[in-house]
Amino acid sequence: MASRFMSFCASYSGHFVAQGRNSVDHARHYTAGLLGRQRRKNMDTICCDVEDSDYQGIEQFISSSPWSERDLLDQLAKDADRELGGEGAGLYIDETSFVKKGKSSVGVKRQHCGRLGKLENCQVGVFACLGKARRCVPIDFRLFLPQDWADEPERCAKAGVPEEKRTHRTKLELALEMVKQARANGVRFDWVGADSLYGGSAEFVNALEDQGEKFLGDVSVTAKVWTSRPRLERPGSGGSKGRPRKRGRLSKSNAARRLSVKELREEGFARESRIVSVRQSSKGRLKFRFWAREVWTWEPTWKKPRRRLLLIRQNEDGTFKYSLTNFPSDTSWEKLAYIQAQRFWIEHGFHEAKSQLGMAQYQVRLWRGWHHHMALICLAALFVVKEQRVAEGDMPLLSARDITELLDIYLPRRERNEGEIYRQIRERHRAREKDLERRREKTIGLYKPSGQTSDLTK
Repeated sequence: MASRFMSFCASYSGHFVAQGRNSVDHARHYTAGLLGRQRRKNMDTICCDVEDSDYQGIEQFISSSPWSERDLLDQLAKDADRELGGEGAGLYIDETSFVKKGKSSVGVKRQHCGRLGKLENCQVGVFACLGKARRCVPIDFRLFLPQDWADEPERCAKAGVPEEKRTHRTKLELALEMVKQARANGVRFDWVGADSLYGGSAEFVNALEDQGEKFLGDVSVTAKVWTSRPRLERPGSGGSKGRPRKRGRLSKSNAARRLSVKELREEGFARESRIVSVRQSSKGRLKFRFWAREVWTWEPTWKKPRRRLLLIRQNEDGTFKYSLTNFPSDTSWEKLAYIQAQRFWIEHGFHEAKSQLGMAQYQVRLWRGWHHHMALICLAALFVVKEQRVAEGDMPLLSARDITELLDIYLPRRERNEGEIYRQIRERHRAREKDLERRREKTIGLYKPSGQTSDLTK
């Protein structure tokens, strides 16, 4: 495993030589730290864990080194495609949040935090993950920049946001961009999967369809659909003030009803649903009561209705999941139920990335540092998937935690004797003293008159 890790890191080493700086060792050390057994995986604990690592060098490598995370991710996407791409693969769009204090961390704002299920001061990243069967790996991401950040160029400059990125873009726009980027990188997937935030946006799923993509997106219980294709009057004459109408409107002879998905479920689910087998799970075959039927979506501003399949699944606890897809109407219910259930693996992937790989434990505030850290998280996650594939025959249930425990044996770690522990403590204390001194100087600067030097700084 150690030799495979070294070879894996070497295959990406070209990305860490830039502008006369060779950061290959720092990249390997940081990635090895993310794959270590430390409870927290920030720069401090990584340098205490990984042999020959250097705190100052790693801090510079993550926070300010000029290597391109975009180039790294493009190669990573191609490599992930070789592991997971092709028939039966999906590209899953999801976001995850990172709780932060203060207002200096780039993109931070009091906004919805999915992890806590409430408004909280946090950063939000939108991710694209390639998944197949039980494996899933993030291959791209975008940091969401709220409108009030985009409206404050000085704040953006202080956080290191590149000028061309100082524009507010919706999460839906970021997601569509990543789908296009994945196709540009040659990533092979059969559908795009999304939760209700994205799947419930007609603008998003219609754009995917117009790009030629199949999608399956969850929707809320209040989402409304048409029971059959709405009958529209043809665009033409008859608009206001004699101008021809450019869009259709409901015909007086329209018989289609517009119902919420819950209302439609109450009408037909009990009568028409059946049990379908989805996949093997740790508790045996995973089965659901499932129903699929053709519906239509249309809004008065649209030129034409869109055909959809409404998928309704009843979970073991009696709750229901609703999804819409543009898969063909003759797609088997078993396949549709399987694809609908596959979103579980991206949620599982985020959980492992945060609990085992240190995804949320970074010590950076600036744009470049955040993107560098997340790119190396994607790299560590891909290594985990590659190891799982290698061991699939002998250990099909190999987890990220299992791999970090094995690497703790195979990779060189710092010796944990008394002298080494005291050395690490002294280094941490020196770093804290420098931070305290910077804060004192900043506080003094706030209170001294302009142009006057305080005696406290002499």
